[in-house]
Amino acid sequence: MVFADRAKFLDTLRAQRPAAVVADRALAEQLAEQTELAVLVSPNVKLAMALLRQAYDDRDLRISEWPRVHATAVIHDSVALPDDAIVGPGAVIGANVRLGANTVIMANAVVEHDAVIGANTVLHPGVVVCYNCEIGSDCILKPGCVIGAEGFGFAQDERRRNYRIPHMGRVVIGDRVVIGANTTVDRGTYGETRIKSGTIVDALCHFGHNVELGEDCIICAQTGLSGSTRFGNRVIATGQTGTIDHVQVPDNTVLLHRAGLPNSIKEPGMYAGGPAQPLKEYKRNIAMLPRLHEMWTRLKALEKKLDDSSE
Repeated sequence: MVFADRAKFLDTLRAQRPAAVVADRALAEQLAEQTELAVLVSPNVKLAMALLRQAYDDRDLRISEWPRVHATAVIHDSVALPDDAIVGPGAVIGANVRLGANTVIMANAVVEHDAVIGANTVLHPGVVVCYNCEIGSDCILKPGCVIGAEGFGFAQDERRRNYRIPHMGRVVIGDRVVIGANTTVDRGTYGETRIKSGTIVDALCHFGHNVELGEDCIICAQTGLSGSTRFGNRVIATGQTGTIDHVQVPDNTVLLHRAGLPNSIKEPGMYAGGPAQPLKEYKRNIAMLPRLHEMWTRLKALEKKLDDSSE
């Protein structure tokens, strides 16, 4: 089975002769002459691909080469391990941790004391969930991500020596959240750092203390959000987006082209560049950049001409 959502794929599809194709109705009509080809019609081919592959062609993390609970795992006596939970080699589960049904804790993952992990959630190898943090149900935490490390908070004296401010808050992650590899989410200073349900986060992102991400956001790689930044629902931040602290972004906003936010955004829309500008304005400005030297040369020539004429 293959998936086709654009007409440019049809020639390749006809040449390779797969058994079946998922396509939208317009492409399906163009394949009507392929009587040996099964055509499955979907109004959203990419969504169909996601659902079909999850059902029939996904990696089953609950099939392991190890025993269900590996002998090298360290699990505190206070933990009530669900009968269907899987715990891999070298994993550590601290005191009073609560695990939901069907959880998977893979090799060398660490869940510190008093943390909560929801049902069907998967912690990939090397994940660390720090003490008192809460992860919802049906979440995926990819290798090496750290949830709930102490935030970057320090005070200085008159000699500019740095003194650590203990962070006593926590991280709360909703349901159906995906956190990419080697992403870090700092715990709140006093309250919570929060990622709401349905949000997906790429690899190598960092969220400072007390950051809040709304529902169904998409955060791409190498994005960094400073402390107390607030994103609304369905915000999209493309790669290397950055904010200073206490910035707020409304629902349904899209941040593009390494957007840098020194101030809050008040109206939903598309913004790009740094400092972030409305996309139409940004495109006009960026189009002028290759001509800056030419414009500067012409300006200096005009200034000289004016100076000569005034003598």
